[in-house]
Amino acid sequence: MKRSFVELLNAYRQLWSNRSLANDQNLNEENSRQLLLETIEKELRDEMTHPRVRQSPEVKFYIALQRIMLSSLSDHEKLELIKLHLEVMNKISHY
Repeated sequence: MKRSFVELLNAYRQLWSNRSLANDQNLNEENSRQLLLETIEKELRDEMTHPRVRQSPEVKFYIALQRIMLSSLSDHEKLELIKLHLEVMNKISHY
């Protein structure tokens, strides 16, 4: 059973409570999907960090997976978020 992207965006917010993301009221399923994928890509590219101290996408991917696995999210939410991280990582990497 796949969760909706609105639910996954809320799960992602639980992992990163200090990040400000768009308000739910304006987000439908497609907008939530787009925002979640863009946010994960920013996270993996370490765009929120000064360029001189950025880490590689591989390091950020490892850190993100640790954060997901150690969270209190349900196993299903964890799996869905890991799948999305894999999708984005495949997109931005040269593998």
